[in-house]
Amino acid sequence: MSAAPADAASAAFRLAMREFASGVAIVTCGQGEMRAGCTATALASLSLTPPSLIVCIDHKASTLARLRECGAFAVNVLGARHEALAGRFAGRGGVKGSARFAEGEWIALETGAPVLSDALAGIDCRVDEIIDRHTHAIIIGAVAAVRRGDHDAALLHWRSHFETLKK
Repeated sequence: MSAAPADAASAAFRLAMREFASGVAIVTCGQGEMRAGCTATALASLSLTPPSLIVCIDHKASTLARLRECGAFAVNVLGARHEALAGRFAGRGGVKGSARFAEGEWIALETGAPVLSDALAGIDCRVDEIIDRHTHAIIIGAVAAVRRGDHDAALLHWRSHFETLKK
């Protein structure tokens, strides 16, 4: 396949995936000044027995390198009130590294990875496996601890914008 059709296929695929609404989470790892995190929408439950999930992170994301070093991470499921925080961890405003954690109250569960205290859910994981494919890494996390928050409206990503899902 030549480059032009491949580029066209990628562009068409990107547009098609914009129609798939997904929940929004912040994936975090590290401690203190070595904390890192990014906004993620490519995540899913993998298994209930044993409890595990998958999250996909772009190879260019600085969070991925730190996650590989840490061997643990947390998935923070965001509510509607977290839209600005989701933007911050997506790189909006140019905030990088541990400075992203200046907003919000962060606690630790089992692995020490940062968990947002008022997230809809905080899922603390140990890295089970990392599979490198194409532009992203697929991280399989073995769930070490779970913290459920309140039942606020969910934050979604749809058509390249944040939206709110209310019950």
